[in-house]
Amino acid sequence: MVEKLFITGKLAYPALNNTLKKLDLKFDYQIIEMPITVAALIDSSFICKNLEKIKGDVLKNAEDLEIIIPGRSQAEVKKLQNFFQNKNLKFYQGPDEIMDLPEFLGKKKIKINLEEKSRKNKILAEINAAALMPISEIVKKAEYYKKNGADIIDLGCVNGREFPHLEECIAILKDKGYTLSIDTFNAEEIKRADKAGIDYLLSINSHNVSLINGENSFIPVVIPDPEKDSLKSLLANIEEVEKRGCDNYIVDPILDPVNFGFSDSLFRYLSLVKNKNIKQPIMMGVGNLIELSDCDSVGLNFITAALAVELNIDYLLTTEASFKTKGAVKELDLALKMISYAAQNNSLPNNISELLLNLKDRKDLNYSLEEIEELADSVKDKNYRILNDGQNINIFNAKEYYRGQDINQLFKKLSEVNEQSHAFYLGKELQKAYTALKLAKNYRQEDELNWGYLNQKFKGDKNDN
Repeated sequence: MVEKLFITGKLAYPALNNTLKKLDLKFDYQIIEMPITVAALIDSSFICKNLEKIKGDVLKNAEDLEIIIPGRSQAEVKKLQNFFQNKNLKFYQGPDEIMDLPEFLGKKKIKINLEEKSRKNKILAEINAAALMPISEIVKKAEYYKKNGADIIDLGCVNGREFPHLEECIAILKDKGYTLSIDTFNAEEIKRADKAGIDYLLSINSHNVSLINGENSFIPVVIPDPEKDSLKSLLANIEEVEKRGCDNYIVDPILDPVNFGFSDSLFRYLSLVKNKNIKQPIMMGVGNLIELSDCDSVGLNFITAALAVELNIDYLLTTEASFKTKGAVKELDLALKMISYAAQNNSLPNNISELLLNLKDRKDLNYSLEEIEELADSVKDKNYRILNDGQNINIFNAKEYYRGQDINQLFKKLSEVNEQSHAFYLGKELQKAYTALKLAKNYRQEDELNWGYLNQKFKGDKNDN
């Protein structure tokens, strides 16, 4: 006999169904898919109108039937209870997110290991100015990129500078199993890389398309010409590449920087995706966004990953050329896996993993001021406790209680600090509490703050690069 009914909408049904199947529940349940797309739009009158019609027999014969309504819906439990006036029916508001449903049902939270998840999008990670690096440094950078999720290592050339060790570099990296691309417009470098067996060439336009002969070792990336109608010139360059006998190529409309054509470039990608004559894979260069914006790279990588998954963009080119973009390859890898996983489960990329929540925590788990004051009243020793209440730092022992945001002033007020080691410990904890307070993070004395993927060790990690 059915013990629980789960009400949902059309969009959330697959994710809800998959989640419940994984939980090995010891009771019978049914899912009611309401005739509405978004579950959050379900209200009390809608449930009253449709529930009896859809599951009339189940409701009439129910014995202690629990009906779980979507957490984000506007339906009111009390109104539903009053409408049906059946003591055997009990309505409950479910959690806001389907990922929280296991805990709601008394099960352990489903943990998603993003490292083990797959993605069809490939990441090209550029070694910026590789031409100016010794081979040992190039190999080290390639290993770092691969460890962090790169599928293809891109060798960045420098305009007007020689790359004398290009062939040797390609041979060594290929011998180590790397798939390689080269980023150059220099005809001689392209010919040398072609002869050495490079896998991809970035990039081809009307200025160097004569190098395409149908027998190249590489797959070219075709781009628009600068200072021209980008989409029109891109299509013209594609046509010319095909005329030259190349039918295996990648198309890159170019993602422009913010304030310099960013929105227009998004239009180019949308137009290209909808163009039924374009059947070749598409590339998006992330560097113009993350390197040329004064913004943390995590969010920008997430947005580009979302575009890539929704538009079926096959290749993403990124780099870690500046200090502020350190970790960008791993961020992009995790974002692609997270969004791909959500797409496969027809769900939002929300409440899946905290690996990309680097600055702020998902939920406020700090104690309230009332809870802290109650705890302070119970302390009987001289050891200092440090707790955040969301507004201020609280530090107290049996005789003292101080509250504020200025950790220097708080420290000066403490009377039970007689040893250097103790002073160091309290200073460290106060600074950690201050950092958590400013960044909207949770603080627990003696515990590490949660920095997302920056805390986590992945397979193959030996040391930081």
